[in-house]
Amino acid sequence: MAKIPETVIDDVLNQTNITDVVSKYVNLKKSGNNLFGLCPFHEERTPSFSVSESKQIFHCFSCGRGGNVFKFLMDLQGISFPEAVIAVANDEGIKLPDSIQNGGDNSPVHTEKNNLIQLQEEAAKLYHHVLVNTELGVPALKYLHDRKITDDMIETFNLGFAPGQRLLKPFFENKKADYQLLRKSGLFIENSDGELNDRFTNRIMYPIRNDSSKTVGFSGRVLHKDPDIPKYLNSPETSIFNKRKIIYNIDLAKPSIRNEQNLILFEGFMDVISAYQAGVKNGVASMGTSLTNEQIYQFNQLTNQVYVCYDGDDPGQKATKRAISLLGDEGQFTVGVIQMPNGIDPDEYRRKYGNDKFKDAIKSARETTVSFELRFLKTQYDLSNDEEKLNYVDAALNVIAKIDKPVERSVYLKQLSDEFELDMNALTVQCKQIRSTFINKRQRKQVRMLKTDTVPEVLNQNPKKITRVESAERLLLSRMLNNRNVWLKVTDDPEFSFVHDQYQTIYLLAQHYFQNHDHYSAAEFSDFLKESDLQSTLANIEMAALSNEPSEKEIDDCVRIIRQALTGEVSLKTKHQAMMDAVKLGDIEKAAQLGKEYQDLQKKYQ
Repeated sequence: MAKIPETVIDDVLNQTNITDVVSKYVNLKKSGNNLFGLCPFHEERTPSFSVSESKQIFHCFSCGRGGNVFKFLMDLQGISFPEAVIAVANDEGIKLPDSIQNGGDNSPVHTEKNNLIQLQEEAAKLYHHVLVNTELGVPALKYLHDRKITDDMIETFNLGFAPGQRLLKPFFENKKADYQLLRKSGLFIENSDGELNDRFTNRIMYPIRNDSSKTVGFSGRVLHKDPDIPKYLNSPETSIFNKRKIIYNIDLAKPSIRNEQNLILFEGFMDVISAYQAGVKNGVASMGTSLTNEQIYQFNQLTNQVYVCYDGDDPGQKATKRAISLLGDEGQFTVGVIQMPNGIDPDEYRRKYGNDKFKDAIKSARETTVSFELRFLKTQYDLSNDEEKLNYVDAALNVIAKIDKPVERSVYLKQLSDEFELDMNALTVQCKQIRSTFINKRQRKQVRMLKTDTVPEVLNQNPKKITRVESAERLLLSRMLNNRNVWLKVTDDPEFSFVHDQYQTIYLLAQHYFQNHDHYSAAEFSDFLKESDLQSTLANIEMAALSNEPSEKEIDDCVRIIRQALTGEVSLKTKHQAMMDAVKLGDIEKAAQLGKEYQDLQKKYQ
């Protein structure tokens, strides 16, 4: 891809608000001057990821990543700098020259992941074409129409059909696609002779997109039931398709999730599509009914309220219980259940009663997790039997005892008392006993978590204590970059330099930057630095909470500390060499004395 002119890069930066881009991936909340959220680059419980709107940069205080909006997308999606510039421009509706938008005639081969995504995109287009434009797709199209899925939804979700005969292999051979890439795509099954055959045949195809709306895999549903083959067949694990991380429809649902401030978790793809057609656009589905920690973490980046809306049959109810347990264990969600009337699954309810009643049911059929669990428990006991009834009451009390709000506990205890004509005081006493045991267990678990909690994997280095010298360097460099008078004051001394290499490198690059820029922009300078480590260091410096205006004493103190440290570096090297010479001469007493003096110097100059 041809080099993008700096003027174009600056123009895209100036027309883009980093918050708008980051908010598509991270649930940000205002705190002080900046916005904070859970870092998308590693798992964490306490938000340490920060975005500065005024400086148009991001920084994670935990893992160390930082930079401008381009760096954010590069790290998040594993794309190149030019690709990130184009992606931001496209998202923001910024017109780029055709030579840049199209990559130019000298575009290098894309990364393998991009090539794999391109294969999936082309396969999806072909499957869609077969469904809507060919005789082969007529039965599948009729099936979808019979399920009252409109052509608009077929287009929106890019649904397709894989016919019985081989389709993809000749298609990609005609395009001269790389054989090794096809093997890795998951679109084919390789036989013992190395021959590739289409993995999906006679199936309605649901393209699976990532959160950037790129097709990364497929799920295929059999058109005609056959007990000898699975109803659904998913793409295998590839470098771009990981079932633990993929969430169906997350790309289209994100805006509605933020607007509605909640997410609805459906059991199947058709439920999601059906809901979307009815105007309920904040619905997603996992790849299978077993939620993973990776998926839950992505939910938490978008919202803190999740409703589980699974099928009303026994497997669906058991899956609901598992889901609310997993979501509840995280402790960061308000979890609810949506139980469609009469136990009908969501897609069937919309088809039977229409869009408006479906939307009404989604709002009116909501219940707390406690209500669901008590209702679910009843199906596990024979309540006509006294012993079973007592067992149910014990199980119900164990559910109610976990409620932290006293009034809410009282409401459910009263319901239990009225339903089974039990003494309210006796239920309250027993509930308190159970709750006491539960609280003790929870506290012990929290203590264990504190003891075993590990620092997340970081990008650059393990967190280290910042020395007095390094603190002075960071403060001075921040002031110099953001205040022209401070810059001129310090650079007036041609002998000045920073102690540590990363700050000295940023300082030297800043000199070149100011030769062509009248004003300082942290986001623009971040691109100028090029190297990831330097960009993260700059973000760390820029995110420091400083007073608005530097004082003369503050600057003089920083310069003095840095100069003393530079003097100390020379003294330390001299002292260390003298100590080594004494050791070589066998003068142990002198070497010991010099060693002590060396340690004293270290303390003085650090």
